[in-house]
Amino acid sequence: MPESPQSSDTPESYQRALDVAITADDGRRALALLSAMPPGQVGPLLRGLTPGQLAPLWRLLAEQNVRAAADLLDHLPDGHIAAMLHLLPSLLGAQLLEPMESDDRIDVLALLDEPTRHGVLQHLPAEVSETWQLGRQYPVESTGAILKSERLAFSEDATVADLVAALKRNDAQIEHYETRYLYLFDQKGRHFGAVPLHRLLLQDAQRPLRDWVDSGVPTVTPALPIAELKGVFDHVRYSVLPVVDDEGRLVGVVDQQDLQEALYEEAEKSSLERGGIFGGEEMRSMPLLTRGLRRLAFLLPSVVLSYAAVSVIALYEPVLEQVVLLAAFLPLVANLSGAVGNQAVAVSIRELAVDRIGSDAVGRVMRQELPIGLLAGLVVGLVLAALSLLRGGDHPELPWVIGGAYALSSVVTVLLGGALPLWLRRLGLDPAMLASPVLTTLSDATAFFLVLFLAQWWLLG
Repeated sequence: MPESPQSSDTPESYQRALDVAITADDGRRALALLSAMPPGQVGPLLRGLTPGQLAPLWRLLAEQNVRAAADLLDHLPDGHIAAMLHLLPSLLGAQLLEPMESDDRIDVLALLDEPTRHGVLQHLPAEVSETWQLGRQYPVESTGAILKSERLAFSEDATVADLVAALKRNDAQIEHYETRYLYLFDQKGRHFGAVPLHRLLLQDAQRPLRDWVDSGVPTVTPALPIAELKGVFDHVRYSVLPVVDDEGRLVGVVDQQDLQEALYEEAEKSSLERGGIFGGEEMRSMPLLTRGLRRLAFLLPSVVLSYAAVSVIALYEPVLEQVVLLAAFLPLVANLSGAVGNQAVAVSIRELAVDRIGSDAVGRVMRQELPIGLLAGLVVGLVLAALSLLRGGDHPELPWVIGGAYALSSVVTVLLGGALPLWLRRLGLDPAMLASPVLTTLSDATAFFLVLFLAQWWLLG
């Protein structure tokens, strides 16, 4: 009997038991342990392992049951799988990737370096390798990047009997196929229509499949952005759509679940990039050097940008020496100016992501943001003026300086925040990664300058 965790079945006990199995090169024990674990605990356990731990584990699992080892990859993020495949023989990597659905397999292959990917592709069947060639033709944020090539396709003259025979022949692979619909093509190989499979269950075996084509199923193109694809799904009752190229040929299908996963991953990546994680993905099980370099890639440029903003203060050091209370309000004005600017950044990034605006809409965006900047500047400026009045001091005009500086700063910052993502997109740069730190520098410099300039002119002039 394989050894099971002792005492209570806690995550720590499962971790210890798995470590023992890996150390002992006991694949049978490792597979039995993972099979016996509660499904909800398998994923967290495996995702907590480093690539150096994952590689020997999957080697042991594959020695026992390659298909079971491949199925367990569902618990790992694509980045973990790719990092592990770098440490495994190419043949084993191909055996693990082959049972995957085509869209998932393409995502993993895209993360491999060229030598590793070439080695894996050499050991994959030709028809599987072709799906990689197809998937790489399309942009990352397009329908073609998330389509599945596994579908049931028949000539328009095929009958129900032909369908039954095909299902029997492909019984072992059918679990990865899209089986809600089957797709017909004409004599020239062009998409003819989609047939709901459930309509055929009780039909005569000799009836042609084209008699049950659902003419309401729309088609989409591989180049369609996923943001627009969401709009298509929102206005139809179908959960899966055929993807047809410019020549009218069916290249795959895309379902709503894959779309939602792609949108979630894009949102998660953007969130991490805005938080300073270069590349938009990090797990603590990743190599230390990789994690460190990704963070430093964000932090080191931020040092330069922050120093540029702080240099403004050095120019007005005599003003601060004479009006010490300004030091308390400088960070407050700067932070609140940055906040209103980052709100504008967030809206612009969102509208760019869903194609509501293009990179050439700077003028329109600024016109729409200007009233918001004026409103925020007036309301928050009055609040800051009141706070500075409560603080007292030797300069009764100080509230006007603080309130006026914030009002002007908020207008400038909100205009920059709305336009900056569009300018970055036009330059081919990533707005989600760069807009926030650049705006923070500009907003800090603007706020510091306006407060100190107005203080020098109004209070000390």
